[in-house]
Amino acid sequence: MKILTIGVFTNPNSTNVSQSRGFKDLGCEVREYDYRYKLLINNNNVTLRDDDLIKVINKFKPNITIFSKCNNMHYRVVEAANKVGESVLWYMDATNNFDQELKEKIKRCSVAIHGIPGIVEHSLILNPNSFFVDQCPDDKMNFMLDDFEYKYDVTFIGQIGNGSTHSDRKKYLDSVGFKHFNNVYGLEHNRIVNESKINLNFSHTDGTGASVRIYKILASGGFLMTTPWVKKYMDESFTINKDFVIFNDETELKDKIDYYLSNEEERNKIRLNGYNTVQKYLPKNWAKKIIQYTNEYKKTNP
Repeated sequence: MKILTIGVFTNPNSTNVSQSRGFKDLGCEVREYDYRYKLLINNNNVTLRDDDLIKVINKFKPNITIFSKCNNMHYRVVEAANKVGESVLWYMDATNNFDQELKEKIKRCSVAIHGIPGIVEHSLILNPNSFFVDQCPDDKMNFMLDDFEYKYDVTFIGQIGNGSTHSDRKKYLDSVGFKHFNNVYGLEHNRIVNESKINLNFSHTDGTGASVRIYKILASGGFLMTTPWVKKYMDESFTINKDFVIFNDETELKDKIDYYLSNEEERNKIRLNGYNTVQKYLPKNWAKKIIQYTNEYKKTNP
């Protein structure tokens, strides 16, 4: 099977790198196209970049073309991909980036697959072949260290910001206090997670889901505490209080921090269970799901 993956590949920390590797591990012939780099070398001319990509599609003739969000790309590229095979739109953000440009591509792609479960209901309005697939950590970057020492009690890795999807983070930082790291990726991210007794996550405030951060933390063997998202969405992928612990406000977070810092055995039991659960979401399994939904589309749309 020939797979064309369109995303970001010049950055080794991009999630597209591990996703592409998942297809390679399945024995697929994979061609990677870095649409942001190609835009840069085409003097930020979207039309020239899109023309170049269409040429690649027509020459390579992939069975499946995967568009990883691909903002600043015209939907005509999706239409070109549909002429030689099936197309998949992979979108991993919350509602904040669910704009008209994205909607036009969702309408035209064979299958729309989302890494945030609450986005699917918005996508189904545009495309009946819209599904949720758990985001995948990078097993080359997110893994348990054999030899480490705890250096931090409670950490959060990510932007604090004041945007609509992150509006609660600063209040937690001001009220509870924790070690904050920003602009940390790859193996350095993995090291900090392993060296932290408690790793925090703040889910999207619209309740639609959580970012790939939770998968990275669990795959690194970290004990995770997170604000919740809609329970039926959480229950699709994880078991609360078995894979990770949730908190709803600053007081609850303070209380649970105190409890789990004092109960190492229980903390370790949860973090190891979360680690075991997230193994089914590694890149190879993510790639299998993409192919599965695409094959189901082909059966009903010969």
